[in-house]
Amino acid sequence: MNEIDPYVFFAVMFGSTLVEPYIGELWIATTADTVMKDAVSQQQMMSEEENLERMQEEADDIAGKVAMAEEAKLKQRKREVKIAMNMRTRIEPYMDGSVAEDLFVLGCQEEAEKIAKGSFGATFLVTIGTALQLEADEFLGFQKSFMGVDGHMTRMKKRANSVQSNFKIVSSGLKAASAGRKVYKEVESAQQKVVQAREQETLKAASAAVEGTATEKTAEEISKEEKEKEETDAAQAALAAAKIEESIPAILELAWAVNVRDISRTLRKVCKKLFSDASVSVEERQKRAVAVRIMGKEFFNVGKEAGGTMPIKTDTGDIKARAEVAVMTTMAKAQGQEVSEEDTEDLIRQAKTQAAAEAELNKEKEQETPQK
Repeated sequence: MNEIDPYVFFAVMFGSTLVEPYIGELWIATTADTVMKDAVSQQQMMSEEENLERMQEEADDIAGKVAMAEEAKLKQRKREVKIAMNMRTRIEPYMDGSVAEDLFVLGCQEEAEKIAKGSFGATFLVTIGTALQLEADEFLGFQKSFMGVDGHMTRMKKRANSVQSNFKIVSSGLKAASAGRKVYKEVESAQQKVVQAREQETLKAASAAVEGTATEKTAEEISKEEKEKEETDAAQAALAAAKIEESIPAILELAWAVNVRDISRTLRKVCKKLFSDASVSVEERQKRAVAVRIMGKEFFNVGKEAGGTMPIKTDTGDIKARAEVAVMTTMAKAQGQEVSEEDTEDLIRQAKTQAAAEAELNKEKEQETPQK
């Protein structure tokens, strides 16, 4: 069985391929990868550890968690270095003067417009643009303003954004948890009703047998009961799926809140590397900050114009289609097949069209049923 690659899965889910040079591998993908590897490892080691003492098991568990934490830190540092190198390469034409400022601005705009065409491109642009502008403004503020007043003001703005980001995660988490509990209760309630109905039928049959009033069922009756049971089970599965779908927007909102904080924190460290690089002069570092600010400003403006400051889209059909295509894509890549972002977007559109057609067909069938 092919394993799901969390990086590929979330890249398709969030359409982050074009912004990968500026955000790297999202924390949510790295965490999912770690959890999946841990689960597989535990499953493989289960039979081997059955006879070990409990103390040894706990010690191994603690050591494993420490190792994973260190591995995650190392992975994050590598991510920051890689992004910093990508950023340095991106602004190099502006730095060495081979591209004038107006052409550099135009290039940033064109890149941003291409990114904005993705499903979540506008949101990525606003998040990245905000982070880059704040980091550049803080550095330049401390470097050029009187007594670093502008730098202190920007730092206060950054703290306010951080508080808002944390609050968003908490509120989204509560909303997702509430949606999850609601789904669980509704599905459980429906299942209990079915179980109770079947128990009553069983008791009724047993009572009839005791009283001697029971009659032997015909093959047709037995077939009818089995068909009704299958239909009931199918209806229960459909209800569970429908209720889970209702909670998807809340879960996606939480995922995006986590992504925003992750991207902001990562770019803060990336910019720190660029602006504190001792291998170049202070003037060069200041020029880097100017270039980064230009880039951030253009990304933010294009993203805002494309609706990136608005709440993320919660089209359940789009989310489901993306999830299905994400799984297919990661499986295809695991087999060595090349799948471009254009291919995935085409597949997503096809999946949405097919899902809409199936929904319309089911609706027509439901409308026809009472007439029979």
